[in-house]
Amino acid sequence: MDVDSLTPVQKAAFDQLQALTNGGDPEVAIGVLSSVDWDVQRAAEVIFDGASPAPAPPREAPRIEEFEVDDSEQGLLSGRRGGREFRQVESNSFSTMVTRPIRLIFNILAIPLYPFFSLLRFIFRALRIPLPNFAPFTFSALSYRPLGPAQGREAKDPKSVAERWVRALEEETGAVCIGRSGRRHANGSSETVATGVAGPSNLNARGSSWDDAGVERDVKLLPDFFLGGYEEFARTCQKDMKIGCVVIVSEEHDDVAEFKRSVVSPMRAILCSYGHLSRSTLTDPALVRIIQDNDILVWGGDIRDREAWSASQKLQATTYPFVAFIALQPRRAPGGSAPPAPTMTILSRHQGPSIPSTSAPTAAQTLVTHLTENLLPRVNPFLAKLRAQEAERERERALRAEQDRAFEESRRRDAERAEQRAREERAAAEARKRAAEAEVRAVEERRKAEDAKKQWDAHRMAWRRWIRRGLVVREPRPGETGRGKTMRVGVRMPDGRRVVRFFGESDSVTALYAYVDSLFIPPEFIQDADPPTPPEGGWVGEDGLVGEMQRSGRPAEKWWGFRIVLAYPRREITWEPKKRIGDVDVLKGGAQVVVELVADGDSKGKRRAAAEDDAEDDEYHTEESD
Repeated sequence: MDVDSLTPVQKAAFDQLQALTNGGDPEVAIGVLSSVDWDVQRAAEVIFDGASPAPAPPREAPRIEEFEVDDSEQGLLSGRRGGREFRQVESNSFSTMVTRPIRLIFNILAIPLYPFFSLLRFIFRALRIPLPNFAPFTFSALSYRPLGPAQGREAKDPKSVAERWVRALEEETGAVCIGRSGRRHANGSSETVATGVAGPSNLNARGSSWDDAGVERDVKLLPDFFLGGYEEFARTCQKDMKIGCVVIVSEEHDDVAEFKRSVVSPMRAILCSYGHLSRSTLTDPALVRIIQDNDILVWGGDIRDREAWSASQKLQATTYPFVAFIALQPRRAPGGSAPPAPTMTILSRHQGPSIPSTSAPTAAQTLVTHLTENLLPRVNPFLAKLRAQEAERERERALRAEQDRAFEESRRRDAERAEQRAREERAAAEARKRAAEAEVRAVEERRKAEDAKKQWDAHRMAWRRWIRRGLVVREPRPGETGRGKTMRVGVRMPDGRRVVRFFGESDSVTALYAYVDSLFIPPEFIQDADPPTPPEGGWVGEDGLVGEMQRSGRPAEKWWGFRIVLAYPRREITWEPKKRIGDVDVLKGGAQVVVELVADGDSKGKRRAAAEDDAEDDEYHTEESD
């Protein structure tokens, strides 16, 4: 069995046995421990006393000791600081008093070597080689560092300060954060906390699947650090209901360097074959694995920065390095009362050196044992319960939101339908109103048209009676030659009546129109009662007729109200004043004519087809045809 394949508990037992035996063959130690069920005391008795390993007693189920939560500081987000302000941390250790002046002098003397040291730093960082420490000097001491809480540090935002600290930690330990190493869980995403914006949006969900490629190749890995201030980190732990790990260091303490990294030298590489090679706490694979697998958020900082100093005051740190675990825990409530809402609570504090690796307060093995045996079994169930309750509340909120959206959508559709119905009703009402108004206007226009027609009919009847008396000439007597050749004209009226009238060639076309017009006079108006003068005064004779047409504003055809056309071939005989009948070619020698009524909106082509049908055979012949 290989040392690297041991579990954390087995490795702790192996380290204790190696410390008791002052080193030795690792395979022999592992074989002895496995034969006594990894009991260190019995393995030591087998090695020192030469006793045979007794049969291992039956193992009982491991009983988890009662875990007392250190809740002396509940309500980490309350903002209470006890009136303390950020100030320079004064160290009283002798090493600090001695090394600080020497470092200052060494920094001044090393100014010409800055370019060379910068090149070495770049090479070490590119090759992922840890930067060597030479206490009381370190490689980082070759560059200028402010003494105490430098003002330049206070001027930067918490995210920049945290990112600078993480990068310095990577540079000093030769390790790299998991997020930037390219190694992920099987279900991990490509975003990381180390390179993203601080906050929950960049915190990846960690599963149980772990990529051991980095461990197999002995590549040091750091957990992903939260980039932001401590208050924001605590709020994120509270909101996401996760365990938070706070790491605070101070360059003024000698134990910090070993806590952050181990010095890898050729001598230690040789000793690796005889004993356990201690790893730094922050790069320990077992600790990094348990942090990743349990989705623990990690935040760190240097006491010289304001955020780290504020966190140390709230967490009551007394020495460094300092590690604390925080999470939501239930508050104490009086019996019988409703349990209050959980609050952020300090679960445990670990401060001091990280050596020896199996018993030191901040050693990786100590933290792993504390997490696996005490903290996680007690805290995870409560956080899982909180997350389940939050998921149920979120599901209910989503359900209510969906119901609200459905109700709002239904209300909107109902409002649209109601508005559509209202628009349709308004449109129908407007259409009915317009139809009623149009009907009223049509009735009024018809009434006016009827009144106007009655007035015009009465006016025309008066003129017809005067025309019959003043413009209709008598028929020529037999043998009379003073009016020219006699012509026989057959007239067919619109009502089907047929009449024959004789005219002389010297008679005017007005006489023909006057005769046809007189045929429209009802029988009750006798000829003897016709007026001797034109209606409304004016000239007599054809000149008075022309003057009436001009006053009425109507064309001759509309004024007469009819037209006279030759039956066959169809040709219209238009009225012209002073024109003789003998001058009309179609009337020479006599003719058969048809009378067509002309309305106000009538045209010349109206009733044309009916007139042609009636003119096919009128049973009248001219004198020449005889």
